[in-house]
Amino acid sequence: MSILVDLENIILLACLTVFSGCQQPIVRAVSYKINPVNNHLITQNDQPIAPEFEEILPIIKSQTQVPILLPSKLLITDTDQKIYIDGEGNSIGYKITLGFAENCTAGACSIGYFSAEKAGLPLADEFSRELSLVQDIKGYFRPLTCAASCAPSIIGWEYKGVFYRITLKGVGQSPEIEGETLAKMANSAIEAGAR
Repeated sequence: MSILVDLENIILLACLTVFSGCQQPIVRAVSYKINPVNNHLITQNDQPIAPEFEEILPIIKSQTQVPILLPSKLLITDTDQKIYIDGEGNSIGYKITLGFAENCTAGACSIGYFSAEKAGLPLADEFSRELSLVQDIKGYFRPLTCAASCAPSIIGWEYKGVFYRITLKGVGQSPEIEGETLAKMANSAIEAGAR
């Protein structure tokens, strides 16, 4: 219904522009995306959240004042296992963990985490290269690395005084794909804005 009202307003405004003698129309046709679930327009701050985060989000929001940035899709490949989500927040940030078992924070059952830290900084040697994210934000990336054990790929960026990290297993078969996949999730989270 709101789309119909908006369309009527655009048509009315276009007619007024033509009849008032303006040479250039002041309205341009715009392609709006509609969320098929609830038929609402998808705006910058109304992008759907990845379904995996729907239950934990209200809990984290009640525990922190730091803006929560989460993607619209969780891009983990080659798994049909149930993903368990846990997390906590405090006055300076939050951490949301993902695992293949309940209460998993490390080891083979761990998939990774999403975190934010107010006034946080990258750790020494945490990242191996820089990459560009949306809104001209500088991102930092390190692919999956293995020595005695393997550390999942990680992306980080500073946004409005908060340092965000996404570290996940199963996001690609090469460093290039891992970087592209994590950058897509980071960009989605940034574009959606605070949840």
